[in-house]
Amino acid sequence: MAWILFLLFSLDLSAVYCRSHTLHFHITLASAPIPGLSQYSIIMYMDGVQYARYNSDIRRAQFYSASLNPLSEHLDMQTKYAQAFEVWQRHRLNFLMGVFNTTNGEGHIHVYQRKSACELHDDGTIGGYQDIAFDGKEFLVFDKETAVYIPSTQEAVMVSHLWNKHYDSTDSKMFIEIDCIKHMKLYLLYISNDLEKKVPPNVKISSSESESGTKLHCLVYGFYPRDVKVKWIKNETDEIYSEESAEIRPNPDGTYQIRVSVEVTPEEGATYSCHVDHRSLENILVVPFVPVESNKKNILYIIIPVGSALLVLLIVLGVFIYRKVPSGHQSVSTEDGD
Repeated sequence: MAWILFLLFSLDLSAVYCRSHTLHFHITLASAPIPGLSQYSIIMYMDGVQYARYNSDIRRAQFYSASLNPLSEHLDMQTKYAQAFEVWQRHRLNFLMGVFNTTNGEGHIHVYQRKSACELHDDGTIGGYQDIAFDGKEFLVFDKETAVYIPSTQEAVMVSHLWNKHYDSTDSKMFIEIDCIKHMKLYLLYISNDLEKKVPPNVKISSSESESGTKLHCLVYGFYPRDVKVKWIKNETDEIYSEESAEIRPNPDGTYQIRVSVEVTPEEGATYSCHVDHRSLENILVVPFVPVESNKKNILYIIIPVGSALLVLLIVLGVFIYRKVPSGHQSVSTEDGD
């Protein structure tokens, strides 16, 4: 069976491509359930922007862009292929666990990852690659010219021989050079405008008190495309890692938002800032956190000088008015009193 993740229509896909494009498929499969994560997932990226996904929790392929909504029937077919592909990848994970003589005992969970990509260059030529990792270590790379998997490390030499013997790599070559390219051209017909669109993010900083200290919140919203990197930095150099899982969520207007929160124990003289990196920005956006006490002090620093200036102004104005009053008026008032 051909290595096809999604079914493609038999269309004459002719379009003009003004620049190079890359279509990625990232596949992850765990040997046992992991709390908070899908045991099996497929994520599709076009030029680094996430456009579709499938996972073992929802068991349906989903588009992230409304521009692809006309492909609803196509999406149903993609779901069927993604479900079938999940079975094939479980077989490969079990194969690797057998080769490496590993089990799920003592709480160990093993992870199989597969990354495939095809490239369509602006001159019409195509390229691509595929690599496979086990427990976070890449060990097989697909050689598209010879249509075999070659080892990335010395310990993977034996595994590469067994892998090429058990699995027909012709399907991988067909996917990279034919199916993936057709796939890309189909999507480009619908999302070419999306790929050029860039909307810079807005950032709002806030804080709240917690049992262990202070919680800093960085809300980044109204940005496009979807991919963004948000992190908290202490004293301009030290990254603060969040224990909470931050998820990018869609907005009704087609943009996205994300909130990243961290727990900190405020220290005298320490500074905190939220750093945002997005394709729409020429430089990383740095937004400092200003404690409420500092805001109050700043307000006092403003109020006191302004109040003093107003007081001086009133005194000067009073003296000026007093000097302008004619002396005759004062004499009349005295005579009337007699």
